[in-house]
Amino acid sequence: MKYSVVVTFSIEGFHCWPDAKDVFPEVAFLSDRHRHMFGFRCYARVTHTDRDEEFILLNRKIQKGLRIAFTGPETNVLEFDSMSCEAIGEWLLESFPELYKVEVWEDWENGAIIKRSKA
Repeated sequence: MKYSVVVTFSIEGFHCWPDAKDVFPEVAFLSDRHRHMFGFRCYARVTHTDRDEEFILLNRKIQKGLRIAFTGPETNVLEFDSMSCEAIGEWLLESFPELYKVEVWEDWENGAIIKRSKA
């Protein structure tokens, strides 16, 4: 059998897609800095039913990593600049080797799924 644990959380953040106005003029507003409640689902493999990874601790570790890397100077809000959901997911996979798959959502409405090549 194969086992995984998953952690899910939301964090307020801002980002933009500077080229949106040129690539898709009908959503040109995405070129400007805008807010989302970014939703995350992060998956880690475990080898048995007694939890190699404690998901409460994994959740805290990932959120702490995001806050350290992306928190704005005088706020508790994440600042992703021009990073897409895909780029944020890639950052998570590079920063947390125990993860094999990540979902990054904008307001739990639209998002991206990023997996390791050999997952």
